[in-house]
Amino acid sequence: MAKDPLDELIDFLKPDSRVDLKHISLDHLLGLSGTEDGINIILSKEKILQCIIDLTNDKVEEISKNALLLLINVTANSKGVLELIKYKPEGKKNVVGIFIGYVLDPQTKNADVACMILSNITRVEEALKISIDTFLPHLNDLLNVFVNIDYNKNGANLNYLAPLISNLSCNIRVRRWLTEENPHLPLIKLLPFCNYSPSSIRRGGAIGTLRNIAFDTSHHVFLLSRDLDLLTYLLTPLMGNEEYADEEMDALPIALQYLPKEKERDPDIDIRKMVLETLNKLCATKQGRETLRNNGVYYILREYHKWEKDAKTRLACENVVDILIQKEEEVGADDLSKVEVPADMTEKFQNMDDEYVNSV
Repeated sequence: MAKDPLDELIDFLKPDSRVDLKHISLDHLLGLSGTEDGINIILSKEKILQCIIDLTNDKVEEISKNALLLLINVTANSKGVLELIKYKPEGKKNVVGIFIGYVLDPQTKNADVACMILSNITRVEEALKISIDTFLPHLNDLLNVFVNIDYNKNGANLNYLAPLISNLSCNIRVRRWLTEENPHLPLIKLLPFCNYSPSSIRRGGAIGTLRNIAFDTSHHVFLLSRDLDLLTYLLTPLMGNEEYADEEMDALPIALQYLPKEKERDPDIDIRKMVLETLNKLCATKQGRETLRNNGVYYILREYHKWEKDAKTRLACENVVDILIQKEEEVGADDLSKVEVPADMTEKFQNMDDEYVNSV
């Protein structure tokens, strides 16, 4: 029986193999990993996958980079993530510890690629459950690396730490860590990146983290406390240079009053949507709704709605406004997240939303 060509590659992919053979083998596998069928073929060869992981630490930069790029393609597939997470390097619970090490090393040239792999892994719910114990001891270090823009000394910008942190915040233990003093409040370090103009990836990750925390109503009192000043950071992406009446201006958070003429709204529609989703979640509780009303959120959304062109995003804006303009007796519940909506009504509301979007 003829030997499988991929099995023959194993000898070429070993750390002590000739450099040119490792190059050729990785190039072949990179091409193969460009399709789902190709990824499935790679995943069917456990030893190949182990060799690729080992080569991420190769002394030749191009080889280690190609090995990591291969794993980006593999982890873009949820099946690939779950297969990769099974691999347990010597002395480690799972492969995640290897990539965390690359990110935390300020001299690693391929730290950005390692960030992308970790982001892909944590996007899969089951993989996040499996690897969360590996991440927890490193949360403080990862956050400190993220906020230190010049941390990596070899050109890596580490922007993809933002979606990684956002993915991690889907876990209740990470949400608790972000919102509890340890000895300082970790979330405070993340807030300025909601408005970090050089990178939409960092902005999106920061706001995505806030959105995930806002899904848990037990955190709403903390999120809307005066000390955190969350609304200042959260509302900035929705604000332009419009003028408000004096009484409306006085209601806004101090930092959002009298913005400069050159102020523009965030150009990234996905970020604007996440802000609206977060505001919607903060409307779940009576205290949240009253805090948003008292901080002039309605006025900001009124002006934003006039500017927004995307129908789905305008609808998301209207959903928040519809709650804020109601009196509490009209809302009818202190905590909307605990109100059960019948399945037939859910479908009816969805159909109404679809009709609205299609009509705009």
